[in-house]
Amino acid sequence: MINVKEYDNEKAFWNQQYNECIPVDLRRLTLTVEPTFDACLGIFGEKTKRVCDFGCGTGDILFQYAQYYPDHCGVGIDESETGISFANQTAKLSNYHNYRFMVGNIDTLSEFQDGEFDGIILSNVLDVMPEKISNETVKELNRILKDHGYWFIKVNPFYSSEEINELNYKEIGMHMYVENGVLRLRQESLLYWIDYVHHLGRVERILEFEYPWQEGLNRLFLVRKERRQIGADAFPEYH
Repeated sequence: MINVKEYDNEKAFWNQQYNECIPVDLRRLTLTVEPTFDACLGIFGEKTKRVCDFGCGTGDILFQYAQYYPDHCGVGIDESETGISFANQTAKLSNYHNYRFMVGNIDTLSEFQDGEFDGIILSNVLDVMPEKISNETVKELNRILKDHGYWFIKVNPFYSSEEINELNYKEIGMHMYVENGVLRLRQESLLYWIDYVHHLGRVERILEFEYPWQEGLNRLFLVRKERRQIGADAFPEYH
């Protein structure tokens, strides 16, 4: 059994990463990631009005969503105080009054009512968590997602052994990899994630795309909620 707490340094790591981010008025900029990603986020926005971006970091995806749909509403949640501080200052400078950001984790979700959101964003979140914590997080997010709401889920590429070595990641078991004591990746196949998201509802998009700055195919899923509750046996077994 892995002692996950031994690797619970993510908060300090990301606070340091975001420490040099400077708030900016986004009305002067056009946010974009990659054509496939951008198009899918646009479709997600067409189907939603009030969304929660869990593990939002500095709020980049929620800000891009806000540029597409400034009249919609959004809440970003992340454990990094520096990331959330940047996001709130940027939202203020950009006059995104319908979007707010808060420091928090899975426990913070108890503050929201059942079905409060019609969209959930999870980008590079589920695959940087141990499987048990990932499943618990999804169950709680499913509670605050309204019936027939939408999931926007992105996970990292599946890396080869050579790429793992180049990233200087150390395997700790159960497909998990750390860097300097920080959990950076839980690597699962595309088939694993397809099976996973099928348990959340009707899968409307399964997409793969490559970032200009990163090798490997990112996996992206757009899913319409079909299950009011997710039981303990809902997710695929570790394999």
